[in-house]
Amino acid sequence: MKETLAELLLKSLCRFDAYADVYLTKEDKVYTSVKRIELLNQVITLYYYFESLHLQKDDKVAIISENRVEWVVTDLACIFKGLISVPLYTSLSSESVRYIIDDSDAVVCFVSNALQLDKILSVKDNLPKLKHLISYNGVAPKHSELNITTFSEIMRNKYEYERNNLCKKLEKFSSHISEEDVFTIIYTSGTTGTPKGVMLTQKNLYSNLIACTQVLPITDKDIFLSYLPYSHIFERTAGYYLALITGGKVYYAQSIDTIGQQMQEAKPTVVITVPRLLDKMYNRLMKSTEEMENGYKKRLFIWALNVARFNGKNKSSLKWKIADKLVFSKIREKTGGNLRFFASGGGALNKSIGEFFDGIGIATLEGYGMTETSPVITVNRPEDNIYGTIGVPLNGVEVKIAEDGEILAKGDNVMKGYYKDEASTKETIIDGWMHTGDLGEWVKSGHLRITDRKKSLFKSSGGKYVAPAQIEELINQLPYIDQSIIIGNNKMYVTALIVPEMSELKALAYKLKLHFMEDKELVRDKTLLKYIEKDLNNVQKNLSTYEKIRKFTLLDKPFTIETGELTPTMKIKRNVVEQKFADIIEKMYHKV
Repeated sequence: MKETLAELLLKSLCRFDAYADVYLTKEDKVYTSVKRIELLNQVITLYYYFESLHLQKDDKVAIISENRVEWVVTDLACIFKGLISVPLYTSLSSESVRYIIDDSDAVVCFVSNALQLDKILSVKDNLPKLKHLISYNGVAPKHSELNITTFSEIMRNKYEYERNNLCKKLEKFSSHISEEDVFTIIYTSGTTGTPKGVMLTQKNLYSNLIACTQVLPITDKDIFLSYLPYSHIFERTAGYYLALITGGKVYYAQSIDTIGQQMQEAKPTVVITVPRLLDKMYNRLMKSTEEMENGYKKRLFIWALNVARFNGKNKSSLKWKIADKLVFSKIREKTGGNLRFFASGGGALNKSIGEFFDGIGIATLEGYGMTETSPVITVNRPEDNIYGTIGVPLNGVEVKIAEDGEILAKGDNVMKGYYKDEASTKETIIDGWMHTGDLGEWVKSGHLRITDRKKSLFKSSGGKYVAPAQIEELINQLPYIDQSIIIGNNKMYVTALIVPEMSELKALAYKLKLHFMEDKELVRDKTLLKYIEKDLNNVQKNLSTYEKIRKFTLLDKPFTIETGELTPTMKIKRNVVEQKFADIIEKMYHKV
């Protein structure tokens, strides 16, 4: 068997029950399902549509859509046809969309709805190579230069092959696919500068998926709840390809706000996540505790939560078993009752929150990777899970720490290079080693720990190096802090810009009996600021003096993708924020 993603998908699609549900989508209050054989017939239909457009091997196909069955069908048809998919985040501006479609040389673009369609039409005059536009929803408008159609029109004459014929056709289609073929170009978020197109090959994904199946116990009995976008390589690899090749079932979340309810409906066993969801779950749980009326139930609940914090590792103890029966089991029911683990990536998991959820019987396996490595480099195993670390390297992936502390990775999962950017490729991959840009260290257990981003590390005017990520992680534990960024490069001391979680900040204001008319009054209230200063000092007590925040400013508006401070993967663009809030930052460095 060739070591290609196409072969891996073919083997699994033709192995598991043809009439089993594979994708479930909630519309209004009802879930509609797509069976494996329906999925395959749609893939075949779209494959032949691509042929009717006379698309050639390595032509580029852009996809701008939320997670849905049509996204999967489009991607699979591209894989078997030898086309190169170019996924885009739905949150991107028209100009960002124009840049990526133009830079990638896409000739076809799929869009999910009228909003995304309008983005393309508004910049079409600057996209001479784009010839075909397909909308997953709605009616296709007339256009003088573009061939615009709808997905439903393509599927109007859908093929209805039996399982054996389907598999034979897919086998024939995939016969021309080789291991070194690029199957997707994913544009990085671009926290610093212009996004670069990461070229991933068939073997890149094959090797990463095989390695993941060797350490993560996923089977055809598993149920996934998908809420991270497929345009993010983490969800695409772990929540889409991994689920598909192991025979799992996927429920689509309508939004991050519906996850709580849909967990109880779908009863997932695995959820691919970013730490932000776990932070929100933890804060919601703590808030519900505070809102309980004083009495036996509240005392029992607080006692149980303390058992989770301080005795959570000893699940055989009588104390834990009592807490589990009376409290923990009820909390787990809120996640559907069947959750085996969260798989967390895309950012640092707060160690104390990870340990807390583990203490109530919900494990979180934190891993590490990047788009350029397909993406997984390291991950914690269920049987060897150490919070505060990102686990150990996958089989077939080598990891070492450079002299300056940078994490380097090597293996079949490392990208082919950046599209049309040989200079950046040579700067990033040296002698086969991927320079991740992250700083890290090995802990005694042999697990890896991230210390910061290499570009984030700064030096104070006193010559001391400061790692902002660990400080941000510390202060973000406070329930009323939603986002934060640490400042201090070439400065005398460290400061912070803080975006509050407004509902928590209001709750704190009510607790302190403060009077206010508008939310923005709270960020300037001296009593509230003094209270927050005490909390900040407390959580920073173990930091060195030069690392501690001396001044901070509360902002009355969050950092967002739309206003340019966040990447589509919700990472803060440090340079943008520092430029945008330069005046506020400068005020914090006036005489103390």
